[in-house]
Amino acid sequence: MFEASLGNVFRLYRASLSRCWLPSLLLALAWGWAATLVDRRLGSSDDLPVWLAQVQALAWSGYFWRLLIAASALSAFLYSAIVADIYAVATGGATPAMAGLLAALRAFPVVVVASTIFLVVTSMATALFIIPGAYLWGMWQLWLVVAVVERCGPIEALRRSWQLMVGSWWRITTLITLVTIVSTLPPLLFDTVAGSMLIMVGRAAVHAPPVVTAVGIALDVFLIPLIPAALVAAYLDRQRAPAVLG
Repeated sequence: MFEASLGNVFRLYRASLSRCWLPSLLLALAWGWAATLVDRRLGSSDDLPVWLAQVQALAWSGYFWRLLIAASALSAFLYSAIVADIYAVATGGATPAMAGLLAALRAFPVVVVASTIFLVVTSMATALFIIPGAYLWGMWQLWLVVAVVERCGPIEALRRSWQLMVGSWWRITTLITLVTIVSTLPPLLFDTVAGSMLIMVGRAAVHAPPVVTAVGIALDVFLIPLIPAALVAAYLDRQRAPAVLG
């Protein structure tokens, strides 16, 4: 039986890197490009009130929301492809190199609807009641793997995630949280150090040397598959549990 543990997650992650590097690279480039477009719209200002006013104006602009929707849709598609590739590795499936992208394309309409429901409902629940909102987020956290692997509808994906998580909320949520911390700390530290160095030499982040940008993207490419690997490991752990299947 596949067990959701930190060791298994890292083993699955290492085994999957050669399969999911392409969607991971495309996702890192998409995030970097979206961030660059936002930075260029904001400009640079040492005056905090002026900068905050620029942020507020951008947040209410149609440009920002169009960019956010496009980036979110592309991210959902590429993230689904990474999940499909990692699942294929975990289950020993002999599939073509582009199989993950094709699986993501088939699941895309379901993923868009399910992600919208997930984000809206969990955000509202967390804003109103923090603890119940966090519990709801945890019970629904496997919906993406379900949607990609089981090819069901958005409501069924959320319902199935809830069913899988029954009795394992604390164990699985702790695992996903630890992996999330591991995957996000290195980019944050790198951005902090690189930003500080750019400030010391009098350069803005949008004018960072190509090597800094390249290192940041490479870091993202290697770390992006970590969370999907944890989700797939958790799904396989719970999907094979007698209590769930029975």
